[in-house]
Parts: sequence; structure tokens; C-alpha cells
Amino acid sequence: MKKNLFYLFVLICSMSLFAACSSDNDEDTAWKQIPETEISGDNAVLKINDEVRASGSMQMKVQNATEATVNLKNVLPGYSEISVPVELKKQADGSYLFAGKSSLSTPPSMMTKSTAPAFVIYDLSLQGNITLDGKASAQLTSKLNSAAQGELTGTWKLQTKVTSDKGAVAAAPLFLVWSALEIGKPNLEQAANLVNLFGSMALVNVLNQVTFGEDGNITAKYWSDVDMNDIMGGADDNGNLNPSHTEWLDSPKGLAFWYAKDGMLYVVPSISAILKKAGTEGNASTSDLTAVMAKLAVYGVNVETLMPTVMQWMTTGIPLKYNVDGNALKVYVDKVMVTPFVEALLPALPKLQVELEKILADPNNGNAGMIKMALAMMGIEKLTDIETIWKENTKDFNLSLNFTK
Repeated sequence: MKKNLFYLFVLICSMSLFAACSSDNDEDTAWKQIPETEISGDNAVLKINDEVRASGSMQMKVQNATEATVNLKNVLPGYSEISVPVELKKQADGSYLFAGKSSLSTPPSMMTKSTAPAFVIYDLSLQGNITLDGKASAQLTSKLNSAAQGELTGTWKLQTKVTSDKGAVAAAPLFLVWSALEIGKPNLEQAANLVNLFGSMALVNVLNQVTFGEDGNITAKYWSDVDMNDIMGGADDNGNLNPSHTEWLDSPKGLAFWYAKDGMLYVVPSISAILKKAGTEGNASTSDLTAVMAKLAVYGVNVETLMPTVMQWMTTGIPLKYNVDGNALKVYVDKVMVTPFVEALLPALPKLQVELEKILADPNNGNAGMIKMALAMMGIEKLTDIETIWKENTKDFNLSLNFTK
């Protein structure tokens, strides 16, 4: 009897062993064949918000049969590389579907970004397919986090109404405040009033509306073929400025991006995309920026004062203040924000004045009369007067664009 029990025990152990071996043999290890090399070119169909990217690459790092990390290079504008953890799911044809989500706390940037803040800017969603022979497709969807939208998402039309108070422009699409500490001394209050009127007349012919997309893109309806002789039509009986044309062009996505943080609007232009749109090849690099600054220095611009601010802008975007009041939007800069630029540009005024005097001394130059009239309307005799006014007789400075929904 004991012998029979022993044989039975051996039989059970043997069957268990065979079952285990059979289970091991049946384990699907196909996921180990998923390529982990970088996939690009014709082997990678990469989309961002339903738009196919002409460049970029994808690389997958596989952890196990159901988990991996996808690295995307030069797919999301403003980010050289992003990583998204994904779940894997094998398909009947042997390929693998993948899907995952992630968030980005660094802003889109033209240059290397600084240490990432905790504030989430983008929420990302990724899905796609990869085959064992190295073919991949991926659809990346980016959406600004709700906190990064700051009540700005949507289309804002340029305000066209001009109102006046006591002979001065009180509200306009383009509105400049340059008030004086002492009204009896040379100042640019009258010049600001002229900017508000004539600048707004020009602006309504160039810009129709701006859209802050939920995907982080800024697009606009604009017009580039403007005849300067047609823009001075003035306002109608209701105080509205009407453009001289009815046609508008749509700017493409990918030229500029945006996000809101701490009550500020940050605009990030894609320099390479803008240059490509203009028919010029180029990239936003430190060397390119240095070359531009060197040219400005020739004209007397203090680039040492200007450079730190520009470098910061190329990392985080151009900061603008904004205020949403019902259906009205005001986007503006104030004195503190423009001071680094004004102080950098002031040293160039003497050289510009020399060039201006050459024009004024030329009896055959048709622009001389207009320049003299402009200086008289501004209330200054020479360009260098602007430095004295800025440093000694400027109380408030505020330049705004005004929109409505």
C-alpha cells in the first residue's frame, strides 16, 4: 500500500512538472522582439493634434509585455524630446497598440529650458502602433492644462471702436499711455495720442482677430497687402474704424505658442517655423542671437543690457500682462516691463539723429517734410529729446492691444 502511494506521489509530481514546463513554453515572449531603436523617416508616421509631422522620431523602451516608455524627439513644437509611459496591447497581426498620458511642466522653448517648475502647462495623450519589423505610427494630442489657459482660450476680435474725451483718444484698438510728471516740460503725451489714432487705423487693416487654441497654438486672421494710402479712412459715425478690405489670411499653426501663468500671458514664437514660412532657413540658436545683437551694437544699442532679458524670453516665452473683463481682453506691457529695452535703445538715438539730419539736409528727399511734421506733432526737436523725457519726465507708460469676443 505504501509503495502504491509512493508511485502515486511520483506521478503527481511528474504531471505538475510537465504542466509547469508546458506553461513556460506557452508564455508569449514576442514583446521582447519589439524594436527599441530610433524609428524615423518613412518608417514613422507621427502626428501632433491630427497634423502629420514632416520630421521627428520615436523610440520605445519596453519594460515587459504590457508596459513601455515612448520617447518622441522633435515632434511637439518647442520640446526637443518628451517621454510618455504607455500600456502595450498585442494585436492579432502581431503588432502592438500603445497608449498613455503624461504632463509637461516646462514651457515650449526656443532654447534649452530651465529647471522645470511644478506648474503643469501641457497635458499629453499618446496612442499608436508598432510592428516587430520596425514600423510605427503615433498620434500625440497636446492640451493646455486648465490652469495654463487662464480664461484666454478662444477667439478674440480686435476692438475697432475709438472713443475720445476732451479732444484726446480715450480708448482704441492700440492704446498708448505715456504720461508726464510735469506737463509743462517736454513730454510725449501728444505723441501717444497720435499713436492711438493713427496706429489704430493701421492696425485694423493688418489684424482682424487672434485665437488662443486649447492645444497651445496662437493663430490669427491678418492681412499683409496693405496700401498705406488706404488706411487713413478714419472712423464712422459710431466711432468704429473700418478696414479698407474684406479679405483676411489665416496664419498656420506652429508659428507661435502660448500659456498663462501667475496672471501673465507668455508667447513663444517658433523662430525656425517663422523663418521657414518667410522662405528663409534658420534656427533659433545662441550663435544666431549673438550675431543679431552684434549688428544692433553697431548702431549704439546697449546689447549688454538687452541680452539677459532676451535670453530669458527665449527660455520661458515673452511675458505680457493681460486682463479679461467679461467679453473684453486687454494685453499690455507697462513701464517696468519695457524699461530694459528702452534703456538699451536710448544709446542709439544720437546715431539715429545723425542719420535723420542727413535726410533733413537733402532737398531732394521727399521724406524730409513728413519727418519734420512728425517731430512737430510729437512736440520734440530731435530724437535725443526722447532720452530726457524717458528719464526725467515719464510718469506712466502702458502699451496695450484691446480685443473683444
